[in-house]
Amino acid sequence: MRRLKYSIIIFGCLLCILLFPVGTTAAKRNTKVTTSNYQTLTEAKFNALFSAYVRKQLGKKGPDVSVYRVKVMGNGPIPAGKVTFQLLHKDQRGLERQVSITALVRVDGIEARKVRISGWVDVFDSVVCVSRNVKRGEILQEDDLYLSRKNISRLPSTTLTEIGKAIGLMAKHQIRAETPLKEWMLMRAPIVKRGDMVTILAKSGGLRVSVPGKILEKGYKGQLVQVQNTMSRKKIYAKVINDATVMVDF
Repeated sequence: MRRLKYSIIIFGCLLCILLFPVGTTAAKRNTKVTTSNYQTLTEAKFNALFSAYVRKQLGKKGPDVSVYRVKVMGNGPIPAGKVTFQLLHKDQRGLERQVSITALVRVDGIEARKVRISGWVDVFDSVVCVSRNVKRGEILQEDDLYLSRKNISRLPSTTLTEIGKAIGLMAKHQIRAETPLKEWMLMRAPIVKRGDMVTILAKSGGLRVSVPGKILEKGYKGQLVQVQNTMSRKKIYAKVINDATVMVDF
């Protein structure tokens, strides 16, 4: 009898499963509805947002900017609806080398998620290089310089990008050919130095007088230097006009 009783119970359970699958179907239907209320953004979408943002902020396009090793952190499901983004960059180091930004993801105008995007950014631009070996104390001329495209993300911020800013400057030490120039490598070249013979020019109204003089200290264009009138032996201060002339104003 006991064995018959167990058999009847088992048979009843099997019959319920076969004849009444309503609960299982309803559960599946509810799961499908819940899933349809959410959406997930791909990492490729955030990669594209990151790349476009960096290029726009730098004002560069195409091969001038290289973005790679991008990582997306905090991505996940968000409610269904219209998605908009606001990208924020709070790091004061700029948008070169290792860069991290925050993407505020909004759905129908309501903030749904904060996603952090980081990546490596290389920026390419023209920098000033020397075309020959330059000795210490040499003054750079235009023929000594040329522009070359370099990865400026891996160069100091003091690297020169305009040839005009290097012309006429003096090398502080020896510089090898093809070296990108940095500001600290150069200094203003003195136009006159101690012992140089110059013309001392004096003006007062319509009166103009010139006498020979001797420079007593090195000086730069526009700077006051001490000079000696070789006729009177008197020492005065005059402004350097060029390598052959100094001027005294009365």
